[in-house]
Amino acid sequence: MKEQIEVEVRGKILDFSKTLDFFKKNAQFVEEKDRLSFIYFRDDVKDVSEIKDELVDLRVRITNKKAEIVMKYGKWGSQESRKEFSFPISNENFGPALDFFKCLGWSKGVMMDTKTFVFNYEGIEFALVSVGKNSYFEAEILVNSQKNIESANKKIKEVCSFLNLDIFSEGEFISLINYLNSRKEYLFDMEKENFEDIKEKFEEYF
Repeated sequence: MKEQIEVEVRGKILDFSKTLDFFKKNAQFVEEKDRLSFIYFRDDVKDVSEIKDELVDLRVRITNKKAEIVMKYGKWGSQESRKEFSFPISNENFGPALDFFKCLGWSKGVMMDTKTFVFNYEGIEFALVSVGKNSYFEAEILVNSQKNIESANKKIKEVCSFLNLDIFSEGEFISLINYLNSRKEYLFDMEKENFEDIKEKFEEYF
């Protein structure tokens, strides 16, 4: 298990190819990630601004064919600093993990399939994320102490400004999340669905 504080901002990518090309030429490439995430909500949610005070962000996800259970804890938004807990599991236990959370009362949420290119630039991890027809960036520094959050956040903002990368306003970020969450074909309810049927639709991730 890993426990760290994730200091992160998110923002717009207006031209994904151009931005990706810049980072390929000027930053250290880390990895390319193909990820499918099951992101949980306690109740049906039409507008995520209604759950802004929800501290628990629970996910079961598989990245480059490696599965894990992840919980992020803390206030979320376009700019955030949250604790992150990560528990690797075998791919065979992906379905049982969904059943486990269903027994605990967590059964509904949204699936998110993303293609991400990760780079290191000036000591910051930049993730360029493509999801459907949309794209955005995440700029992140991991810290181990609350006292380091402010300086990490300041550094991220300064580098984003230097690179002319626009950080989302809270309203812009919520609008994007609401759009992604509104795609009916990506909603799941494990009280009504079978994981094996879902897996067939996303077999390339497994």
